[in-house]
Amino acid sequence: MGSATRRQRGPVLLCYDGSDTAKRALERAGHLLGGDEAVVLTVWESLGSAILRNLPSGETEFGREAKFIAEDVVDELDASTAEAAQATATEGARLAAAAGFDARPLARRALARAAERTTVTVWRAVLDVADEQDASLIVLGSRGRSGVKTMLLGSVTYGAVHNSQRPLLVVPPLP
Repeated sequence: MGSATRRQRGPVLLCYDGSDTAKRALERAGHLLGGDEAVVLTVWESLGSAILRNLPSGETEFGREAKFIAEDVVDELDASTAEAAQATATEGARLAAAAGFDARPLARRALARAAERTTVTVWRAVLDVADEQDASLIVLGSRGRSGVKTMLLGSVTYGAVHNSQRPLLVVPPLP
């Protein structure tokens, strides 16, 4: 499929978290697809969701006060995390441009509030953005975890590979 065909379908979605594995994935994708339009995606998780999920019940005075205080703290934590994610996406877009892509950064929040924790994951956010952008391809770096570690820690790549309806390019880490 030629570059013009990919552009008609949508940009390449380059997933980037600032890790060496993600940098390698951008570099390898640039060798294969350089010149294409790309969106460099950094997905961030809300620290606030974990705080709100673990508060005491709102049925007590202490629980109500804790929730009120926590919501202010959550907003502050999430604002700084969002800024860091945007900076990471911007760094990734610079690297992608150096690799030959016409790239723009995008930071996306994976988790909003406690009620979403069971249904929203980083890999789900990646696939949602791929759908929104009508991405022609999703590029991910693999961490190279063993089967047991993947099962225990979870895996963005594993979730994307097993749930995507779009083509994926998974770049392994250096040996």
